[in-house]
Amino acid sequence: MEQVQSGDFRQMGLLFDRHHKGLFGFFYRMTNHPAQSEDMVQSVFYRLLKYRNTFRNEGKFIYWMYAIARNVLKDWYRKNDPMKQAQDLTGVETTFTDGMNEEEHIQLAERKLLLEKALQKLVPEQREAIVLSRFRGFKYKEIAKISNVSENAVKARVKRGLLALQNIIKRAELK
Repeated sequence: MEQVQSGDFRQMGLLFDRHHKGLFGFFYRMTNHPAQSEDMVQSVFYRLLKYRNTFRNEGKFIYWMYAIARNVLKDWYRKNDPMKQAQDLTGVETTFTDGMNEEEHIQLAERKLLLEKALQKLVPEQREAIVLSRFRGFKYKEIAKISNVSENAVKARVKRGLLALQNIIKRAELK
């Protein structure tokens, strides 16, 4: 990022290569919309370039980048109410482990779909904490810096979110 700040804009390509998949995964798990997730990734990189002079290199670049990603997500939530929109998972490829029979493939796909739908029912703060910790591999301390909250708040969001997920899934399985 320091090189981008000094005018070497070719380095944005390297940043994009390193981080676009992670950002896409974050946005997709938060919104469940692949096309909009890709648009939000582009918005993050546009803002990285636009606000490059605000990066002070006082912490890890990834914290700053995910703080921008959170702002892009907040803007998207303001414009769209994801609870009102249909959950469209068509076109999402699922790779199954070899050696599973057809019934196991179907069960695994159903569990994945159930988890995706359950994630969408969580409040955004809990969903974000779970996605960053469980799916993106961030530590609670890192999530706290990204989210600008205390580490204990992140722990509480994850714990409450996981409990809520369990309840949502149990209720769905009983139906």
